[in-house]
Amino acid sequence: MALVAISSPYGAGGSRVAPALAKRLDVPFLDRPADTEPGRGGLLSKLGSIGMAWGTPPGMELEDLVPGDARRREIEAELQALQTTGGGVVLGRAAAFLLREDPNVLRVLLTGPPERRIAQGMAIEGIDRATAARRLERTDRARLAYHQTLYCVDPREPTLYHLVVDSTRVPLETCVDLIAAAVEKRA
Repeated sequence: MALVAISSPYGAGGSRVAPALAKRLDVPFLDRPADTEPGRGGLLSKLGSIGMAWGTPPGMELEDLVPGDARRREIEAELQALQTTGGGVVLGRAAAFLLREDPNVLRVLLTGPPERRIAQGMAIEGIDRATAARRLERTDRARLAYHQTLYCVDPREPTLYHLVVDSTRVPLETCVDLIAAAVEKRA
């Protein structure tokens, strides 16, 4: 079975590619966490100035930027369970970093220039440009804060990944094909 960790900033199409890949490979799909436990104590204070300066994604409070210790352990346990079973597609969760030592994990970054990610975000979500631009700015900052605060890593660093695809230039269906081919070649 294949285990694939996909990292995808706003507008890069990870929400379309990852579940389609899981279906193609016939493995479980572990999406980004839908909920987070509010942060407490030191972690929140570390993010305080970041959140105040950057803002938070729509519908989120500063406490929601980073999960609390209990939720973080739960997320990490879910990743370890997939490692144990040997198969699945994980979107987000800092999985590319957390699973970096496992030679059986294919780590993928879907990305693209901000302007093209805004356009793709508009198309995926059916929203206007201004809304997509705000979401890109806020979610990119929140994503960076999450990775840097919890794991001291920059999720944009290409050396974390085996495969980096500009998914704003390569059609999303072709991204699924590319990743599936990489999984097949690694097997």
